[in-house]
Amino acid sequence: MNLNIRPGDLCDQTELLKFVNSPVLGYEHLDWFPSKSRLAEPSTFCLYSSEKLEAILSVSPETQDFAWLRFFFTRRDGRHTSNFNLLLEHALTWLKSQGVPHLFSLATSGWFENLLITKGFNVQNRVISLVTSQISGSLPNTSSDLVIRPMRLSDLPQIEELDRLCFPPPWQLNDLSLEKCYISSEYSSLVALAGKPFAFQITTRFLDNLHLARLAVDPKMRGEGIAKALLIDLSAHFQDGNIDLISVNTQVDNHPSLGLYKSMGFKQEGTLIPVYCFDLP
Repeated sequence: MNLNIRPGDLCDQTELLKFVNSPVLGYEHLDWFPSKSRLAEPSTFCLYSSEKLEAILSVSPETQDFAWLRFFFTRRDGRHTSNFNLLLEHALTWLKSQGVPHLFSLATSGWFENLLITKGFNVQNRVISLVTSQISGSLPNTSSDLVIRPMRLSDLPQIEELDRLCFPPPWQLNDLSLEKCYISSEYSSLVALAGKPFAFQITTRFLDNLHLARLAVDPKMRGEGIAKALLIDLSAHFQDGNIDLISVNTQVDNHPSLGLYKSMGFKQEGTLIPVYCFDLP
């Protein structure tokens, strides 16, 4: 079989879209951008046998320090393992040429997790999902100089700087992802001191469910009840909004976040999602 791999930006986009929309076997990352919007990126790679499209894989970098395995689509013909191996080896070579040292991936299904393990990915962490029907607790005593207000588009440059300060790889968002996160939100707010943001939250909505997508507090301001104040403000904002459920994801080793959420009525839902990492030499 004559196999060749081409970058997505050199492939027929109509053909790629048709392939993704067909009943293929697929994995998709929990991304702020839909997979279809990444098909033309140079970090997307397409496997062909002669001129027949067999599989597509994306490893779009989030920052210069790390990338996520964004998606993998392959024909349901029993060759998903060999297709994945070929595309991943090609993608790893490309990432190395770009100076990106780490590739992360979630494992949301057994068949995909087996592919990661076989290729030498190692578990780096696990994601836990928490839910509540109502945020409990009272407003903490914080400095009267702190102001909670809705986030504005003009705040994003400072929020982007704060986000990088608060989150380590692989949980950082680049500027485009953070902007998409904000634009997609139902309610975003921040805590400011003398006009400068020191904390923020971004919450999305799907029907009657809310998802706390981002919650960050400047490390110098932690332990002052600021995160709790943001959550109480979030609850008050949707007090008459017919909300059935509020969800949030965090890491199992993020004990301060887990303690905060559980103290405010959140409980674990579902199983843990492994976070795998491949370190490039």
